[in-house]
Formats: sequence, C-alpha cells, structure tokens
Amino acid sequence: MKKLASRQVLSAATTLTIRVASAGIGYVVQFALARVLGATEYGVFALAWLWVTIGGFAGCFGFSQTVVRFLPRYLQKGDLALHDAFLTVGRRVVALVSGVLALGGAAATLLAGGWAGAIAPFLIAAACVPVFAYADLLEGMARSRGWLSLAFIPPYILRQLLVLGFVAGAYSLGWPGTAVTAMVASFAALVIAATVQHVLIMRRMPAADTPKRSLRRVLPLWLRSGGLLFLADGARLLRTYGDTIVLSAFLPPAAVGIYFAATRVASVLGFVEYSVSAAMGYRFAAMAASGDRRALARRAAQAVVVTLVPVLVGGVALWLLGGFVLGLFGQAFIAGTTVLPLLIAAQVLRAAVGPADDLLNVLGRERWTFMSQLAGLLVNVATGLLLVPVLGIVGAGLASLAAMAATTVILGTGAWLLLGSHLRSGGMGGGRPQPQDAASP
Repeated sequence: MKKLASRQVLSAATTLTIRVASAGIGYVVQFALARVLGATEYGVFALAWLWVTIGGFAGCFGFSQTVVRFLPRYLQKGDLALHDAFLTVGRRVVALVSGVLALGGAAATLLAGGWAGAIAPFLIAAACVPVFAYADLLEGMARSRGWLSLAFIPPYILRQLLVLGFVAGAYSLGWPGTAVTAMVASFAALVIAATVQHVLIMRRMPAADTPKRSLRRVLPLWLRSGGLLFLADGARLLRTYGDTIVLSAFLPPAAVGIYFAATRVASVLGFVEYSVSAAMGYRFAAMAASGDRRALARRAAQAVVVTLVPVLVGGVALWLLGGFVLGLFGQAFIAGTTVLPLLIAAQVLRAAVGPADDLLNVLGRERWTFMSQLAGLLVNVATGLLLVPVLGIVGAGLASLAAMAATTVILGTGAWLLLGSHLRSGGMGGGRPQPQDAASP
C-alpha cells in the first residue's frame, strides 16, 4: 500500500509540476495581454474567453469525466469492444452538443449586439467552443489511462506558448491591441494544440479486435451519467463564473478586467486540487471496480490532506504577494487587491474536501455533484445581484466565497455519507472487498 501511495503522490506531483509550469506561462500570457490590450479591451477578451470555457466544458456533455469512470473498468475487464464503443459515442455526443451550443452562442451574440459594443470577439468565441470541447474530451481520455503528461502538456503548455507567440507576432506586425486580435490568436492556438493531442493519443489507444456488442444495456447508463454531469458541469461553470457574469451586467469592461485578473491570480491555488484529482480519479475508478471501499476511503482521506496543506501554505504566500503579482498586469489592476483575499479564501474552502466530486462521480453519485454545484450557482447569483450593485468587485468576491461554501458543504457531506463508515470501522487497516457498484456495466 505504501508503494501505491507513493505512486499516487508522484502522479499528483507530476501533474502539479505541469500545471505550475503552465500557470507560469499562463501568467506571462495574461500579463502580456493585459498590457497590450489595456483594462477595457482585456475585460472584453476575458468575458469572451469565459464563454468559451463555459460552452467548451458544457459541450462535453459530461463525457470528459465519465470517460475516467468507464474506460478503466472496461480495460480492467479486457472489454475493448465497449471501450471502443464508448469513445465513438463520446465523440459524437460532444460534436453534437458543442455544435449546438456554438450556433446558439453565435445567434445570441448577433441578436444581443455583443457586449459593450463588441460583437466579433464573441463570434470567434462561439467558433472556439467545439474545439475546446473536443480538447477536453481528449484530456479525459488521456487521464483515464494515466497518461498525465499527454493529458496536460498540449492544452496547458503548448496552447499557452502558441498564444504567447501569436500575440507577440501580431504585436510586432503592428496589429491593433484589441480583444479581436487576442481571440484570433487563442482560436489558432486551440486548434493546433488539440490536433497535436489528438494525433498523439490516437497512436497509443488500443484498437478493439473483438466483434461489436449491443449498446442497448450500456448506452442509457452512459447518457444518464453524462447528462447528470452535463448539468453538474453547467452549474459548476456558472457557479464559478457567475460572479463575473453578474459583474459584467452592472460594471464597465475595465472593472471586469480587474476582477478577472484577480481571479486568475487566486486560481493558481486550484491547480493543487486539480492535480490531486487528475492523479486519483482513474485510481478511484479502478478501486471502486475492485470493491474495496475501505481502501478507497483511506485514499480519499489522504487526498484531502495532500490537497489542503499546500493550498493553505500557498494561500498565505499569495495573499502576501498579491499586490505585486497584480501589478504585473498593469497599474490599474492593483485595485484587485481589495477582492483577492476573498478569492483565496474560496480556494482554501474548496481544498478542504479534496477531489470529492471525482470520488462521487466514479461511484455513480453524480446527483450529489449536481446538487452541490446547483446550490453554489444559486447562492452566487443571488448574492451577486444583491451585493455587486453596492460593493462592486468586492461584492462579486463575497458572492464567490458564499457559493464555494455552499458547494463544499454538500460535496463533503456526500463523500462522508458514502465512505465515512468505512473510515470509522476500518481505520487504516485492510478490509474485505465490497460488492461492485450496481450501476456499473
């Protein structure tokens, strides 16, 4: 067990290293964009890219997460026919859902006339959505096999370097420093990085050499699981960015840009939870398939500790250095220091339950994930509508903190009800395997 734990820590450390490197590159990209565009154009770009993120993640219809639940099970059983069928269905669902969202977003942009007089950045954002969604599915496919470098380097390092290169090239050619230029660079980088990732993953994926099987029994399970995660993802994304969306309804683009910069600074703490989740998600699925709930409970408890401690230490350091980091975006962005402590506190709250959402998802308890994110969304929007008109970006930060508190409480409760008894009864010792999840095909 010690050897397994050390491998998990190594995987999490590898992922964290990649994400920290990507964060460093990402900050350079954001610093460059903020300085080239200025607070107003940067605010327009930030809102456009926010909608790419929401549409892209939602466009996966939950398959970027269910792939981590199902593929390890099928590989463990040696069922390559179901493995192949799941990937085929996933690609088709992602193409359909993300395409519909992209068309809907483009239509809404034209009907509403954009935001703050800008239309083109949001039309480019709509074109980004299907590519972003497929890239997220590719990331899930790589995570399901434990190919963490292949999962994270193309989208988080290669894509960011391409954006930086394209923006620098556009600036040297005398292109105007506008949100349109930034979105064109982002779209080109997204396409190239997704293409590279697709080619590399497809070369390593096993091909089924068995006859095709009927999907009558498993297809409803796949779609139901994906649909619940689609709702949960939609609620999570709107909960995550609801404060920014509400802010954009009341304040000018410059204020949105300052707040977005502060959220980017605080979000570096989220890389710890994401790294632990990436390292543990497919292992949670494999352990759930084996039926050893006590071992699973121990791993989940260890994941909480591994997540929370670095986030607490990092949160203090980031609070002390926040003014300096925000100043790198430009002098106007230092105003974000008023809201940064609230955003840091929200990240610490989230770390208190570790990768609880991944744990619930792989055990077929997606309803808890959905309920947690829906509660956070409702709290975020309600609190934001109440406080943003009065307190501005500080009101948005308070809304984000309140939303995270609601989400964390429900996630933690769901995980404890599911596995808490195994921790109490089994301690740190072994346990007899429990029956497999009845929902598993």
